Amino acid sequence: MATILSESQAGKKALDRKACHTVLVVAITPRLPDQGIDLDGIRKNVDFLVESGVDFIMPQCGTGLVYDSTLEEFETVVGAFVDAAGDAALVVPGIGPGYGRSLEMGQIARSLGVAGVMIMPIVGPASDRGTYNGLKSISESVGLPIVLYQRRLDIMPVGDVLKLCELDEVVGLKYAVEDLDAFRQIQDGAGEQAAMVCGMAEDPCIDYMEQGAVGFSSGMANFVPKMSLRLHGQFLAGNKEEARRIREQMVPFEDFRGEDGARYSGSALHAAMDYAGLAGGPVIPFAQDVAEQDLPRVHTMVEALLAEERQL
Repeated sequence: MATILSESQAGKKALDRKACHTVLVVAITPRLPDQGIDLDGIRKNVDFLVESGVDFIMPQCGTGLVYDSTLEEFETVVGAFVDAAGDAALVVPGIGPGYGRSLEMGQIARSLGVAGVMIMPIVGPASDRGTYNGLKSISESVGLPIVLYQRRLDIMPVGDVLKLCELDEVVGLKYAVEDLDAFRQIQDGAGEQAAMVCGMAEDPCIDYMEQGAVGFSSGMANFVPKMSLRLHGQFLAGNKEEARRIREQMVPFEDFRGEDGARYSGSALHAAMDYAGLAGGPVIPFAQDVAEQDLPRVHTMVEALLAEERQL
């Protein structure tokens, strides 16, 4: 079994189950007009998140377009997030896809002193047995606390996930399957070993928190973090009516991100960041930027959200 870095070894607070009881901000990767990494933009965005109360930041995940980043870019981006966050927020990057790439990225992330990593969903041929063996091997080899990411029940069936959550290295599960029954089974069987997190953003998060999820991941929290944090906090305080009110305001933007095969899933956030005065910039292939004719619609939605954000 790999030795997980202690806080003193890593220089940062390590990720644990309790830390997942929050909003996990899935950070974008801001870029310059030539698509290079915007390092000043990363610091600007991280400062904004920390000042807004965010304490859990996940760069280089799906929203950060990790699948299309080079290893050099991965190291540059994650290092910039770690430096910008300091001790104010946990930085938990995604690693993957693929077995070998996960191991390589895990070692890079460890060398940068991150709090932990999340293993991104598998892309390409995979079986349930191969997935189990691979996730177990990565978790035990990287030497960091692990958040698993479940998007498919066929290659990550409930029984295998329960066994993976028993690993000492696994502290959380980001669940992104539209199957509440399977989630209940995992929560009932492994909720004491690993923190269960809704991985489908604000729209379904209340339904999953009602079934035991302790938090949720969010892309919109990049530019309206107080709304996401208030939704989470009001739910925990028992004020579900207020939590639902906030969620309803956020759903139109989430729906837009999902239109037409989710072609704007990441770039809509970049456009929103630019409009909000933060750092967004272009996306890299295979994603596409929001078309000029669609920007007015984005701006209208974002303006309404920012009006709410300013009141919090």
